[in-house]
Amino acid sequence: MPRGVSPVAVYGYHTCLFSLAAPKLSCLTAYLSNGTAVPEVFESIRCEAYGPGGAALIVDCRTDSRDRTIAQVRDVVRAHGGYMGARGGVRYLFNEVGRLVLTPGTVATRLTGVAVRAGAEDVIAAGVPQGSLEVLTDPIDFETVRVALQAAGFVPISAQVTRRASITVPLQGEAAVAMLHMIEALKALNEVENVYTNVEIPDEVLARP
Repeated sequence: MPRGVSPVAVYGYHTCLFSLAAPKLSCLTAYLSNGTAVPEVFESIRCEAYGPGGAALIVDCRTDSRDRTIAQVRDVVRAHGGYMGARGGVRYLFNEVGRLVLTPGTVATRLTGVAVRAGAEDVIAAGVPQGSLEVLTDPIDFETVRVALQAAGFVPISAQVTRRASITVPLQGEAAVAMLHMIEALKALNEVENVYTNVEIPDEVLARP
């Protein structure tokens, strides 16, 4: 199961809510000892929360037990000084965008020309890796831009449709450390697929072992 933290603003995941009015379902098949097939139903759920300093989090999960997963996310958030957000109280802070990250040393002027002609919305400096560049697109144009960049010799080290914060929250000191610990604890949960946050954390805190 792919898991990760979106570098939304770390240069830039407690009321939980379902990601859709009608949750997406998928079935895997388990087998009893007598060989009888028993379908296991999984659904996507989304949790919204606030961390230290009021930083927003979205936690996307895929689970066969919504009650168990919601309780696990809630416990992690509370243990690290966070609290539940009201339904819809966090997700409006994030926009869905296509994001392609190019390696440090990429020629920005040439990259920008190719990206903009292909329909990209912006090319900006990315925080991680240091010196890298981000190409941002409308989700609809993401694949067109990706193909155009590769045809021009630009191979992204990361390319995905993700969520990006419209407003960021800078954290310092212990609050920043607590937020990082919360994110790592959420990532460690088996059912968590993605964590999005609008936090900004200084390089010196991110560099700590």
